[in-house]
Amino acid sequence: MARGPARPVAPTRRGPRINQEIRIDPVRLIDFDGTMVGVVPLEEGLARAEDAGLDLVEVSPNASPPVCKILDYGKFRYRDQRKAREAKKRQRTFEVKEVKIRPNIDGHDYAVKMRSITKFLDYGNKVKVTLRFRGREMAHQELGAQVLERIRGELSERVRIEQTPSMDGRQMVMVVAPVQGLGHVTQGAEPPAVSRPPRASRNAAAETNDADPMAAPPNLAPVAAEPEALPPPPGDEAPLSATPET
Repeated sequence: MARGPARPVAPTRRGPRINQEIRIDPVRLIDFDGTMVGVVPLEEGLARAEDAGLDLVEVSPNASPPVCKILDYGKFRYRDQRKAREAKKRQRTFEVKEVKIRPNIDGHDYAVKMRSITKFLDYGNKVKVTLRFRGREMAHQELGAQVLERIRGELSERVRIEQTPSMDGRQMVMVVAPVQGLGHVTQGAEPPAVSRPPRASRNAAAETNDADPMAAPPNLAPVAAEPEALPPPPGDEAPLSATPET
């Protein structure tokens, strides 16, 4: 027996059900300004959202009846994704970086190693400082202890000691961790908000949604434009360089 053509599978969208996707009737409705309207027929909720130029979003599908709110779904998704990104940043795992030094290190090499340690700490990483002894240097372990103590002293205000200097075979090891988490890590730019199909024009009622926990994040301040350079007065010549002579 021949089979008919396969039915197309509707694309799935992650997130709460909105508008015509909501199937449960009736619903407990919250208006765009946070007012609890109460239990109303689904059609009434959809009509109110349409009149406001907003969306009907099922915010608590497991409630009985489900709770729906009239809001701007695009802004709601933006806020939800931003919270997820912030949570992911807080869950970021950091590495243990290793910096190897010698007990008889000179001043220049010491400065280079300190810059490396500081850089790793600024990115929130722990640093394992390994000082290796060679040959007869094992008889002068106090020299290595002095170097590690100097490093600990210079970093005392920004690190905590996770492992005090101790011998491990022919090397002395100390582990430090940053006190202030990420340090000076530069965070990336926020990705743009999720786009959605255009609907009826938004009216002024949507602006009252700012105080609601589901509301969109505050608008970013526009970047100020650079002032235009004024032409020099008649008869005067413009300076060749803005940099004063030294």
